[in-house]
Amino acid sequence: MKLTAIILITLFYKEPTVYGQSYIGKAGTLTIVNKDSFKLRGNISVTGLIQTGNENRTVVSLLSLISLGNSQYQVEPLTSIAYSTKPGRQVEGEYLENIVVRYQQKKLFYPAAGFSFEKSLLRKIDYRWSSAILIIFNLLQKDDQLIKAGIGYNHDFTRFVSGAFNGSTIANKIGYRQNSDQLYLRLKGKNNFFKNNFILSYDFYYQPSFSNFNDYRWTLISNLDIPVTKLVDLRANLLSSYDSLVATSIAKYNFRLTYGISIKF
Repeated sequence: MKLTAIILITLFYKEPTVYGQSYIGKAGTLTIVNKDSFKLRGNISVTGLIQTGNENRTVVSLLSLISLGNSQYQVEPLTSIAYSTKPGRQVEGEYLENIVVRYQQKKLFYPAAGFSFEKSLLRKIDYRWSSAILIIFNLLQKDDQLIKAGIGYNHDFTRFVSGAFNGSTIANKIGYRQNSDQLYLRLKGKNNFFKNNFILSYDFYYQPSFSNFNDYRWTLISNLDIPVTKLVDLRANLLSSYDSLVATSIAKYNFRLTYGISIKF
């Protein structure tokens, strides 16, 4: 009787299935494997430039991009830090933190929210924070090729350091503070060339004010990576930006190109 029961159980037993999980029996134990678990990926790079001759200066840039999520949710913080000196003085101290939260990012269209915080010694920005909501469109999502575009709304608040507009009438208009409601346009991509021997990534965002389209700024962060090992790349990092509202004697356009290494995980 016992033998008959064992045979029947063996013939008619069916493994339970659960969405997003599989059950594997091994040596009398039950193991649960989650097919859609949260994954952590990213890279951290250090690049720099030493210049001598007519002008002596040293530039060091740290850039990190981390992605945490699954097919439903994804959080992606980007951190950019730049430090530059000339003989006897610091001329640049830049800090940017940009966080994007995505929902169902594998779909053709999906919603996202963005938050950023920024400080700049060079541009005399005491602090700047902004928050955005947008819709993302996956223009290309195939193998190692990725291009996505977004459009939405952004609220921006900037506090300039005291004396940033000396000799200008701007301070009388905004009092070193600026609140701005902006259109938010963003283009982000990562493309591999020559069998992954060259990897180009870029993140461009453009933010014109709704009340005055002549008041705008844009930023481009781009990297060209050449893999050396599975974890280490040689990197050229480009940061370019434009801001229509700047402090006295500060150029509206900014460009920085540095070289170094990137570590992936």
